[in-house]
Amino acid sequence: MPEQPERQPRDDRQLVLLQRHITVARADVQLGRSLPPGSQRALEQGRRCERLTQALQAYADAASDAGVPLPYRYRDELRLYRSMYPGTARSRSQAASS
Repeated sequence: MPEQPERQPRDDRQLVLLQRHITVARADVQLGRSLPPGSQRALEQGRRCERLTQALQAYADAASDAGVPLPYRYRDELRLYRSMYPGTARSRSQAASS
């Protein structure tokens, strides 16, 4: 039977910190939606969404390392933002395969 790679010890503090980053990024995206329309707003909103995608991916990677299942909402939100902003955040396994 092949050996499985050794899993990192679970660090709940890291996961909580990454969840806070997601919360802050979501609030930033929500704030951007309330700003008046304009081309600069669209550009800035794209950057906000990229930061949210990166925060979600960082959490997904840490959860995977810790053996924690990724909440469906995070998985679906990550997939949505990746499709809207291709090339922003990829999992480590996706980055290694390219």
